[in-house]
Amino acid sequence: MTSEKKIIAVQPLGRARRDVLEVIAANLQAFFQIRTEVFLDQPIPDGAYNSQRGQYNCYPIIESLRISKPHHAIKIIGVTEVDLFIPILTYVFGEAELGGNAAVVSTYRLARGKDREPVSSRRLFERAAKIAVHEMGHTFRLPHCKEDRCIMSSFPVLSHIDEKTIYFCRYCTTFLRDEYEKLGFA
Repeated sequence: MTSEKKIIAVQPLGRARRDVLEVIAANLQAFFQIRTEVFLDQPIPDGAYNSQRGQYNCYPIIESLRISKPHHAIKIIGVTEVDLFIPILTYVFGEAELGGNAAVVSTYRLARGKDREPVSSRRLFERAAKIAVHEMGHTFRLPHCKEDRCIMSSFPVLSHIDEKTIYFCRYCTTFLRDEYEKLGFA
């Protein structure tokens, strides 16, 4: 794999705050040691909106990202402000292809507190960074981790996100290193 392909594309979908995009890009670059690039806004893919639920299905979004991934990117993460779901869950903060090259993150629920009040920009940045690193970890074949403090453990509610630090446990670090070797990364 050539070095020119070693970037992670950060793709705004619909509306996405520029400051949030920059925070996500900076955190992905810091934690994965792969250059990131923020791209121009793209619309949310047709067919993702489910009018019965009033939400957007992650699967058509991820499929669209996978297909539209720039050639010079090895991974792509979509960032949006719309409410996301997968068919088996009421909502998700993000979703990714395990071992694939596409993920999506939504700030819709991350921007609100438990009583749906707006949170500070700092809190939003922290939450968005954690979800982005978690979802990108899945694209590098990292499953959910059993170590509570690890960023790869599951967090179905906002309080779990707020309690976590962005930290890969030693097992996830080893698995990530192994995946990098398979991909030909230094």
